[in-house]
Amino acid sequence: MEFMLYEKKNRTAVITINRPRALNAFNSQMLDELTEALETAENDHDVRCVIITAAGERAFTAGGDIKEEVKLNPETARAFSGRGKKCILSILNHRVPVISAVRGYALGGGMEIILASDITVAATDAKIGVPTIKLGGIPGWGCTVLLPRTVGASRAKELLYTGRSVDAEEALRLGLVEYVVEPEKLMEKAMELADIITDMAPFGVSCMKKSINAAMEAGLSESLENETGLFADCFGTADHLEATTAFLEKRPHREYTGK
Repeated sequence: MEFMLYEKKNRTAVITINRPRALNAFNSQMLDELTEALETAENDHDVRCVIITAAGERAFTAGGDIKEEVKLNPETARAFSGRGKKCILSILNHRVPVISAVRGYALGGGMEIILASDITVAATDAKIGVPTIKLGGIPGWGCTVLLPRTVGASRAKELLYTGRSVDAEEALRLGLVEYVVEPEKLMEKAMELADIITDMAPFGVSCMKKSINAAMEAGLSESLENETGLFADCFGTADHLEATTAFLEKRPHREYTGK
């Protein structure tokens, strides 16, 4: 991969967007590479958490590469949107929790990555927004669907109609991010969260994510029934037995196996 760095730290896969000279703006190749990196983590069952971050101090990503987008026509724009949505869905539906560690500009697709992630840690210098309306269009990687579910329809409309960006503190108040830290503490905080998650029973974490994601799409009765099924499935795992036994015996749990 030319524009993505992939490394494992313990049981966490760290994916670094690596095109800092272009403010990590996404072209088609980068979308494919990020999707590929996420699939690598998906297929490695030793991985129990993913962190997405970016090289450089100025931007997580400036969004879609305008130099490519200006050449698009309706047909090629549909294909470009499909690439972006495939990438976003690979985050949203990933087997393990995905944490975004964001500093600098997170614009357009940057916000869409944040919205698809399970948890976002933002540096105090983060600027998050979707200025696409200023370019005469709308976001194409899921923002008009995911943003209203996060901040409510009227706030989403205000942000998208005006194209304004929010700083880290406003993003925290709106629920776009979960933590705000100083830039030098960004990866430390992201790894701290990843270490907590990877210490949990992986099947339980996966079921938790599935239940929450399903509840965002289905009705109340269907969501409750889905939760019941996933709840019951956990009781058939060795990890659940080890966790409950360790609790009763007042000892640390042994290594979880994912079974």
